[in-house]
Amino acid sequence: MTACDCVLGAGPAAAACAHQLLKAGRKVVLIDPGRNLPPERKALIEEFRENPDPYEFVARMRALQAKLPGSLRTRRLPFASSHVFDDVDRLLPAETRNATVLRTLASGGLSAMWGATVMPFSARSFRNWPVTLEEMAPFYRSVAEIMDVPHVEDELGKFYPNFGDAAPLALSQQGAQLMANLLNHKQQLAARGMTIGRCRSAVGSLYTNNGVGCVYCGLCMYGCPHRAIFSADYAIEHLVARACFTRRCGWIAEHFEEQDARVSIRLREIMSGKTEIFECEHLFVACGAATTLHLTASSLKWFDETLYLSDTQLVAIPALLNHRTELGPLPQANVLGQVFVELDDPNICDELIHLQIYGFQPFIADVLRARWGIFYPGDALLRPLFDRFMLVMGYLPGQLSGKVALCVKAPAKDHIGLPPATFIGSTNIRTQTAAQHIRVTLKSLRREFGWRPLLSRMEIPEPGFSNHLAGGLPMGKVPGPRESDILGRPAGLRRVHIADGASFPDLPGEHLTYTIMANAARIASQTAEGQSS
Repeated sequence: MTACDCVLGAGPAAAACAHQLLKAGRKVVLIDPGRNLPPERKALIEEFRENPDPYEFVARMRALQAKLPGSLRTRRLPFASSHVFDDVDRLLPAETRNATVLRTLASGGLSAMWGATVMPFSARSFRNWPVTLEEMAPFYRSVAEIMDVPHVEDELGKFYPNFGDAAPLALSQQGAQLMANLLNHKQQLAARGMTIGRCRSAVGSLYTNNGVGCVYCGLCMYGCPHRAIFSADYAIEHLVARACFTRRCGWIAEHFEEQDARVSIRLREIMSGKTEIFECEHLFVACGAATTLHLTASSLKWFDETLYLSDTQLVAIPALLNHRTELGPLPQANVLGQVFVELDDPNICDELIHLQIYGFQPFIADVLRARWGIFYPGDALLRPLFDRFMLVMGYLPGQLSGKVALCVKAPAKDHIGLPPATFIGSTNIRTQTAAQHIRVTLKSLRREFGWRPLLSRMEIPEPGFSNHLAGGLPMGKVPGPRESDILGRPAGLRRVHIADGASFPDLPGEHLTYTIMANAARIASQTAEGQSS
């Protein structure tokens, strides 16, 4: 038996879990599917670093996007590369209906293409969890050792304590205009249940090649050539230097089985197709909630049973600022999230509604061009609107959101990869009502926000579109069937731990990634304590 702990996955949860196990003195083997940027994209990045012309870079990104399949042209892909989806259909086969379920075999997981929002849950959001914010706090701090977590002093501090010490990003022109409007009407907004503050983004100098961090070049949505936006891949790269850490790239897990004092894992090498059995003391499954649930259900032979992924469903509303900003074709700014608004309205629900507000950046034009085709009038004609454009991304808590049902089928004898599965989305009758409440609230506060929301353009995409799917094997102090215990162990297992969002018992409206990482670190730490006691 290999005297080690094994972590499956290469995304944020896997990075945090491995980091915490190493801190506890454990020997760690991380299994990484290892799909990376193709050489020609890496060469393009190097060219930009030698000749940093952001306008030319955007033009090249757009040309590359135009060659992608239509279904990918509106997705935020790192450097316009579709490698994040390579081999997914072959090795993670699934039929998806009425839902969006992103799965990847990329190094870094979905952090290779995320929006970098990093916020803890509020104390209130842990009310249905078997752990509290106070118990999670040390692990939020631990995650801040491997990720730039900004320290921001504002009104949001009453909900979201600071666990990091990175410098916050400067606001864009549009973000600054909106923030000034909101601060000028802070009391009126507070009376309507709104608390405002700056967006928290995992952007900084920790893994950069320039030693500076963000240079405000406006390329965020195409991929950061300077590595200022956190990717779990960067954190795992740094762990490789540790003597007790091994990264095995190019493999996936097809099955696991707990046997007395060990766990056996059947691994398949992606390129050659060969298989091997790997053994470890404890297994931490951190493949992303959908894939983790898929792997666990098939390994435990829960065939033809239905498990449910929860969502924080998205409500998107564009708006036009009252005063035009002179952005030009490419804002010289960080163009990730700008402003947070937390809405506490008992007429909607008894949880916070998270509104995250973005300004204009060229990727908005790319999405419109892909949607409208030959009817797109061109960037120049739309420039007066773009200079005023902002986008509200509202995230509803799980109680107001749809769900995605997963059902795994028994595999054929000669099947390669995970057994086939189906993901089927279902709507929640409360979603539309909640969205209308948000719509009415924003309409009534046009003066305070200093904009005109385009309420007729409100969109509520299908479940899963927010990329915030989680749950399915919810943690509990006394877990029932198809649940997991406080260490993420399902079905009475003792050495297999669900270490990503699949073990979440409840979804608030806040972004999940930081808490997914902190919870993975907690599970790793408390498991390691038990191993050494």
